[in-house]
Amino acid sequence: MLQELMDALTRKKGRIQEGVFSWTGSITARSPWRRMGSTPYEVVIGEILLGKTTYAVAARVYRRFIHHFPTISSLAEASENELARVIGYYCPKRHIAYVKAVIEGLVKEGIEKVPKDSYALRALGLEHHSIRCIMCFGYGVHLSVMDSNVSRMLSRVFHNDLPVKPSAGLIQAMGETLLPEFNPAQYNASLLDLAEQICRIARPLCVQCSVRDVCDYVNANIDTPSIHAKG
Repeated sequence: MLQELMDALTRKKGRIQEGVFSWTGSITARSPWRRMGSTPYEVVIGEILLGKTTYAVAARVYRRFIHHFPTISSLAEASENELARVIGYYCPKRHIAYVKAVIEGLVKEGIEKVPKDSYALRALGLEHHSIRCIMCFGYGVHLSVMDSNVSRMLSRVFHNDLPVKPSAGLIQAMGETLLPEFNPAQYNASLLDLAEQICRIARPLCVQCSVRDVCDYVNANIDTPSIHAKG
């Protein structure tokens, strides 16, 4: 089965990259911290907020947050009460404390910017997904960013050549294989948005998907009404 999967990856890679890059979702509006030119600090704040709420709420709070605390030093000087007022009721107190702890960890180490070091980021208490987002969107490092939506999408696209329950490691390896040589940040941002908006758990909007022509799920369910749903 592994050889069949490798053949499928090779066969579909170019079309998937083309389809992902052509996706016209409103990425900048839904996740402004993933736009070209975002600083690592902005990526940290955006991804932490998104980890506890929806894209719509995270984007709204993010803009307010960055307006009030545009730098690490400005956030380090803020009290938890100030953070609570800016974030509002969207995040629990323990989450606010987590944001504060991450920034205070940087200040304690005398670091004036988010480090380009996955080990240092992990030592601050950041999660694996957030670290990969920081490295990719904040520093342009060539790596695949995976979440549950992208994992589901890849499992559907390559359904015919995957085991019944593919491991997270296998899906991650597939993501790395499909990653284009150039513009990894743009590709990852588009893929995350496409998978979240279109390749939904229930009633996926396959008819709107830009990679539907190479998706095993679509080919197997082409006559199923739900894949043609507009929402």
